[in-house]
Amino acid sequence: MIIKPRAHIAVAAAFFIYVLLIRTYNLANSFLMLGEQTRDWAVALGSWTDLPLTGAPSTAGGRGFGPAYYWILWIGRVLVGPFASNLPHAGGIWIALLQSVADTWLLVVLARRVPLVLALAMCLFIASAPFDISISGVIWNPPVAAALVKMATALALSLGESPAAWRVAITAAVSWLAVQAHLSAIFVAAPLITALVAQPLLRRQWRHAARFAAAIAVVIVVLQIPYVIVRLREPEAAAGPTTALSAMTQAESLQVAKSYGTVVNSTGELLVRQMDTWHFQWPFLAVALVVLVRWRKDLPLLAVTVGPIVGATILFSTWTRSYDSYWFLTATTAMVMTFGLALAAIPWIVAVQGAGAVVLAAVMAWQPARLAASRDFFSYPPYGTMRIGSIELARIAPVLRDIRVDFAGVHRTMDKYIMYRTLGGRLEPGAPIAYISDGGRVRVE
Repeated sequence: MIIKPRAHIAVAAAFFIYVLLIRTYNLANSFLMLGEQTRDWAVALGSWTDLPLTGAPSTAGGRGFGPAYYWILWIGRVLVGPFASNLPHAGGIWIALLQSVADTWLLVVLARRVPLVLALAMCLFIASAPFDISISGVIWNPPVAAALVKMATALALSLGESPAAWRVAITAAVSWLAVQAHLSAIFVAAPLITALVAQPLLRRQWRHAARFAAAIAVVIVVLQIPYVIVRLREPEAAAGPTTALSAMTQAESLQVAKSYGTVVNSTGELLVRQMDTWHFQWPFLAVALVVLVRWRKDLPLLAVTVGPIVGATILFSTWTRSYDSYWFLTATTAMVMTFGLALAAIPWIVAVQGAGAVVLAAVMAWQPARLAASRDFFSYPPYGTMRIGSIELARIAPVLRDIRVDFAGVHRTMDKYIMYRTLGGRLEPGAPIAYISDGGRVRVE
């Protein structure tokens, strides 16, 4: 079955609109506005000259390896912020837009390698994962890293047989920017960067391998200049994943099987939200073997499919602490693509198209349940109340002493003042006190 290019464009456009809508639906009333989100949005509201040279504080110790997250968020504030009065949910819209662009880009690239119905089934499954839908509208570095990983994956799959060194450099750069955004992207970046150099070595193209290695090294060194500047200025400051490295280096044994089970099940949990009934160890091993055999000479493809799961398994084989599921958000694309490409390995194209159509129909039928499940994550109704109330207060009382809330559900880390100040309000001693109640009703005393 031949699908005309115009149909591909129409499908990609419809896909982009759909995944953007499900990620931003009602975001102005349910945006997660806790301490981390308002901290990072306050940075984005500032001047570009005040942007940090390192990443956000990390639960793994220290800060991120580079400023990509904050710089990308600042760009979003400039481009999207004015359409939402620079209120915090503008940042959520921007990150949702990045994720949706990345998913659509990946769809276009995959459709050149496998039938469109199968490519659409894979990308729709990735984008409509309940956790992915919800976290994509949050100001947080993991979804930014996930978007960059998808972009790097699309670039890797587009390289072709004999790519130019500049294309390899761009692919490596995007993957490393993902690492700067969130360290979990190393699951993808490490195998991908290795594959970019190993591919010409496999073909005995020694000069190509040397050029690629040099280009990648230059790119990473340049991207790390801001981080190096900070380290020189503040040598005593905590940096990098200090807690994680300490936990890994102090382990007394390797637990590869346990690590593999945790990695694939945690990644699968983010995709299906049914960890108690879905177990992925043996199914993933089976499809991974199929992909390894079928595409054994295409190292970049293997690096962005099987590679991230292998990399994460190795990294966590000495881990003795608890896990946070969002660490594996950057591996969800790889897992889905591995299953999808195992279907694409069927030697009969009609069977591949049929299988893709069946999977696509199943994913589409699953959409209502997946959308409903996405509401279990990161929804924060008090944001809508605070937004409405802050807009009204900025209009009727441009100067206040304090803002107090008269409704339930407010998290202790929520910044009550950021929207009011963003809208032009000021806090000064001696001014009236304002109260925001349910529905955004306000009173000033």
